[in-house]
Formats: sequence, structure tokens, C-alpha cells
Amino acid sequence: MKQVFSKVFVGSAIIALMLLKPLCARGQNYSVSTNVAKWLMMGTVNIQAGVPTARHLSIEAGAAYNPFTFGKDKKQKYFRRAEVLFGGRYWPWFVNSGWFISAYADWTKYSWGGIFTQKAYEGNTYGLKLGGGYALMLDKGINLEMGLGAFAGYDKHTEYNCTKCGKSLGKKEGFIVSPSALLLGVTIVF
Repeated sequence: MKQVFSKVFVGSAIIALMLLKPLCARGQNYSVSTNVAKWLMMGTVNIQAGVPTARHLSIEAGAAYNPFTFGKDKKQKYFRRAEVLFGGRYWPWFVNSGWFISAYADWTKYSWGGIFTQKAYEGNTYGLKLGGGYALMLDKGINLEMGLGAFAGYDKHTEYNCTKCGKSLGKKEGFIVSPSALLLGVTIVF
């Protein structure tokens, strides 16, 4: 899973940069951010980069990865995932300043269990994340971003009886709508 994630992310980043470089607006700032709320979700490492394309628009790509498992046997808990997203934000004032509305195409491969019940789930989702928020300028090069969003897309997963046993309870798939990640991000603007 790690090799596939790395290849998809690096390939997507290179293609995005090559396509977006001519569109970059002069005099505006690139950004790199991380969502602190995702780090608190059992150590999910995440990064997102933004490139301004106009006064009110930025194109963004991001990734999240969590390989960690906590505990042993029946007390085992994990929220493993590999996520790649690509989309953009509309900024009514200026890029990286004030309110924004976001839309992203999102793909996630996940495996989680032992968190709310002893059951475990493993699968893939892909769809659209819509959200909004506010970027508060703390200093010339540092923003604090806050926001909420929702996910709508397709989910295909296998449900297991417990985190360790591997006894399948069946496969499920279908369209889902759910709340998306809470955004509490720290952004470096350069």
C-alpha cells in the first residue's frame, strides 16, 4: 500500500505542477499546510500544497497517510489510511486570506477497527469533498485555517468480525454522504 500511495502521490504532484506552472498569478503566494485535526486522528500524517491561479482562485493537492496500530489482541485500535486529493478553493477577498469555499476530488484506501466497536473495516472511497472555512493571518507568512466539509461519493468495503481474527462478515458498497474532516490547519505562505 505504501509503494502504491507514494507512486500515485508523486506522479500526481509532478503532473499538477507541470500543468499549473503557466497558470500561476504573479505577485501571489504559494502555500503548504498541515491539518492539526488529522494529526490528532491517531497520528495521520498530512500535507497540502496550494498554487494561486488568479486573485480569487487557488489549485491544491494533498495527501494523508497513517500506518499506525495501537494496542494488542482484543484491545488493538487502528485508523490506517492513504488519501490523495486534488481540487481548489475560491477566495472572495484574496488567495490565502479570509473566507474560502473548497471542492476536491478525493480517493482514500482505509482500514480501521477497534475504535468504536471491535469490528474492523477495510476498503476504498472516492468522490467529492465540499467545504468552507476561514484563513486567519497570524503573521506575514503563517495562517491559521479553520473549516468544515462534507464528502459525497462511492464506498466499497469489507467488514470483519474483529480487528485481529480476519473473519469476514461480508462486502458492502454504495453511495455515501458523510461529514468530512474538521479543518484546523497551519499554513506557511511563501
